[in-house]
Amino acid sequence: MNGRRGAVWHDDRRVGTLREDTDRVLRFAYDAAWLHEGGFPVSIRLPLSLGAEEVDAHAFFAGLLPEGGTRQRICRQRGITFEDDTGLLFAIGEDCAGALSVLPAGVEPDTRPAAPETLTHAQIDGLVRSLGEEAVTLIADRQRFSLAGNQEKQPVVFDGDSYALPDRGNPSSHLLKFETVRWVCVAECMANDMARRVGLPVVDTEFLRAGADDGVPYLRIERYDRVRRADGRLMRLHQEDLLQALGLSATFKYQRDGGPSIGDVAKILRDHTARPAGALAHLRDWQILNCLIGNWDGHGKNLALLYGPGQAVPTLAPFYDLISIEFLNLLRPGTWSRDMAFSIGEHHEPERITRADWLGFARELGMPPKRLLDRVGELATEMPGVAEAAREAFAQVHGDAPAYNRLEEAVRRRCRWTLDSLARR
Repeated sequence: MNGRRGAVWHDDRRVGTLREDTDRVLRFAYDAAWLHEGGFPVSIRLPLSLGAEEVDAHAFFAGLLPEGGTRQRICRQRGITFEDDTGLLFAIGEDCAGALSVLPAGVEPDTRPAAPETLTHAQIDGLVRSLGEEAVTLIADRQRFSLAGNQEKQPVVFDGDSYALPDRGNPSSHLLKFETVRWVCVAECMANDMARRVGLPVVDTEFLRAGADDGVPYLRIERYDRVRRADGRLMRLHQEDLLQALGLSATFKYQRDGGPSIGDVAKILRDHTARPAGALAHLRDWQILNCLIGNWDGHGKNLALLYGPGQAVPTLAPFYDLISIEFLNLLRPGTWSRDMAFSIGEHHEPERITRADWLGFARELGMPPKRLLDRVGELATEMPGVAEAAREAFAQVHGDAPAYNRLEEAVRRRCRWTLDSLARR
């Protein structure tokens, strides 16, 4: 098993080599041609200044892989042990998040234009109703894509009308996310809408149902790491999440488990992004929003750096995986943790956050304290109305439900508590 080799590609250009060492660690080295012919760095942690030196790159490449139940399903389907990062990466690394493809040694990417394999609406409905399980029979050994994260999702090519499977010549354009938890699609769709309404850049998210109006809910999310070429073909854009940029594995996505702090993220944005002031302002508002809508799962892998076409320096990517966990907890009390993934000041528990913690948050961001407190108060005052507007807009298209009262209730509670916290020393 040890000593397996592969290559990293960008379209039809070879970026470098991957080798599994005797400790099962993935080691990476840039190819000379990539270094000398205008290639970009794979990661902030893997700069071009390394030259052709082989280095430990396990955190970055393992960070491309799925987690949890999705990983278990794919490993079972492909006959790969759950812990085998290298085997899984070489099996499904062809269409990863971002612009890179990872293939076993001797296999080259096929970027020739060709018609993708179309999926019928009945197949899409079956995929949604099975919560992704039908991917085993629908895709079988043709699965060549890898998406990080726990939630079940299916990459597809969507042209505005029909769906197709991504393949070597046709990168995915959208993700389908499934209702693996009751109401989770509503919680994510409305959270994205609320974030958009307060000026945050978020991924384009549509709430849909399989089959009839009372069918199983799912989300169709447009990928932010894709752009159309002049000829209409999709082009992959390079990206890395903040854990990859910090050289950390997905094990450390929560601060309490040894993961990064908001201050660590702020330093990356300050030192490495094209527009650091704007990125830091968005990071500030993202974390305040998480507190106000009860998104306790806004962790390090839910933040990413995006390299636009021809850009050598990244920007902060649009926000994704926003979910009102507090709404879900009101529907099923005590089901999910209420600890924030990133602390605010000294505290992860929302009810323990005080004015002093918000001041500590300002220090971590390197922002003037008064301006930060004013922004917290402004958003906490605004968000109940934003939640009401998001609920009304959603209900107008998809119908209303008594459960949505709990979403507004969750936001009102959090905003009231946060305004009170500004007065607590």
